[in-house]
Amino acid sequence: MDVTNFSSQPHWRHCYRNICTDNFVERKHSFPSPFTTSFKTHSRTKKITMSSEVVFNLEYLTRLEESARTLESTPQQRSEMMFKAQREVDAYLEQLSLDHPTGWVIPPKETQGQDKLVQPGQYQVQSGPNQVQSGPDRVQSGPYQAQSGPDQVQSGPDWVQSAPDQAQSGPDRVQSGRGPHETEPLPIQENGVSIDEVLRDFSRIGNEMEREGHPGHMAYVPGNSTAPAAIGDFLAASFNPYSLNVASCRRAVKMQQMIVQWVGRLFGYPSACAGNLTSGGTVATMVAMTTARDHKVPRSKDYSRSVLYLSELTHDGVAKCLSTLGMREAVVRKVPVDDKYRMDVNILRKFIENDVQNNLLPFLVVATTGTTDVGSVDPVPAIRAVATQYNMWLHVDACYGGFFVLCNSAKHLFEGVETADSIAVDPHKGLYAPFGTGLVLVRNGTLLRNSNTRQHGNYMQDQLTNPEDWNPEDLTFEQSAHFRAPRVLLPLQLYGVATFRDALQEKLELAKYLYLRLKGQAHIQVVEPVLSTVLFRIPGVSDNTNRALLREITTDGRFFITTTTVKGVLYLRVIIFCYRTHRQDVDVFINKVKDAVVKMELPEVEFCHAG
Repeated sequence: MDVTNFSSQPHWRHCYRNICTDNFVERKHSFPSPFTTSFKTHSRTKKITMSSEVVFNLEYLTRLEESARTLESTPQQRSEMMFKAQREVDAYLEQLSLDHPTGWVIPPKETQGQDKLVQPGQYQVQSGPNQVQSGPDRVQSGPYQAQSGPDQVQSGPDWVQSAPDQAQSGPDRVQSGRGPHETEPLPIQENGVSIDEVLRDFSRIGNEMEREGHPGHMAYVPGNSTAPAAIGDFLAASFNPYSLNVASCRRAVKMQQMIVQWVGRLFGYPSACAGNLTSGGTVATMVAMTTARDHKVPRSKDYSRSVLYLSELTHDGVAKCLSTLGMREAVVRKVPVDDKYRMDVNILRKFIENDVQNNLLPFLVVATTGTTDVGSVDPVPAIRAVATQYNMWLHVDACYGGFFVLCNSAKHLFEGVETADSIAVDPHKGLYAPFGTGLVLVRNGTLLRNSNTRQHGNYMQDQLTNPEDWNPEDLTFEQSAHFRAPRVLLPLQLYGVATFRDALQEKLELAKYLYLRLKGQAHIQVVEPVLSTVLFRIPGVSDNTNRALLREITTDGRFFITTTTVKGVLYLRVIIFCYRTHRQDVDVFINKVKDAVVKMELPEVEFCHAG
């Protein structure tokens, strides 16, 4: 008998379930005669002679089973782990507003006030008795209420927080005064440790990270996450469906397709569009660019004369994709921006005309609706006209600004996006999903499918398939991807779209508010925002002076902002994007700017502003 076929025999599986226990019972009568004559039992050693050559050690198998069953947690064990993990999460969120956005404790010397700083005597912002409100997932302090003392902030048992030996270094990364070996994660060991030790070790990450959910984190494009999104990830990991194929889990596929089609409708795409949830905006862009490459440049010998057109403010992740796509030799043209920081379409046209005359192949132009440096929006309709004239693919990078399309006041900024061949947008930005959540849309879904259709291996030949099913695995290069839909869908279902619209509209209004307040401030030049990013600087001085202003604003750790350089000019850059950031936080920031300018003792001049 061929022993390699045992696992495929129903009778063998029945026997295996019985012999893999300490109370082994030989059941010769349950087998057809060929099996019966091939087995002998050694009850003392718990071994089975499968044939004259093969002996199976059941005692060893039983020991392995006992160890492996450790992975099969009980309801009580799961409840205990979840309770303790939630305690750490609550502790972190309760003190989020108390600490610097890069991790250290704020000196207890100020609170929110519109025109001048207030000395409150404590530095917890309260809205009702013992309540800290933190956006859509408001955290109410309960038995683990945050407490401030001279040396530490405690937010629940086992929470380790900043102490006097922790260095405070302004906008730079925090370097703890403790030895570097103490900041190493708990090592991977042969034997496990308790959940308390694991969580105690993990919670230290709260002291060694940029806290992008902090209301004072106004740098880069800060990521946020809500409680329902975290629950969505927990559910996705617990049920753990293979969510990229209808045959494996139709409902999981439908959840993802629901999100994709909803986002498509937001931008005015037809129902024939297709897309996928990805690990982020760069991967979303790469999937779109792959489709563009396959459709516009089908022969690899033409890659070296293919041309990609970007603006000088296009996100760096776009050009990075060319290497991954095997198009490293392609030509990249960076088009200057106009005085509104938008791609200059006249220069774009001249670039293309010149490239065509030189026997190059313009194949892709990328427009941005929400540049990361400024928040500016490229003129999509005009770029579409140029792309159509030269038979080019138009991709829209809406990763930062895309979900502002929900806001009535910003809808006009997205005119023409519905004509783009593809769009990349990040739910981990505008929908406050956890990091690792991008979304790609292709207007003609068939083109996306043609570039990514999976050819299954022989081991999947028995899987029931329907050619009419649009499986996510046929719309991306990813396979065995995380089930991302719940982290996006649960918050939308629980809070409703209106909540997210209001949160995003609030950020637009706060950016205008900051602009208007700084506009009348002496020594400050400020650029009028398009979305939620505000640039300002002291004009007529050196870049080092403006960097000194940055250090003065951020030195006590209440806010985290950075600089950027646009058209050769250095600006201090503020992005208001965290859902926990509200007017009182902006008021404190404005006062910090005013105080910083006063401390710099600049000569008296009339105020000036740009934009």
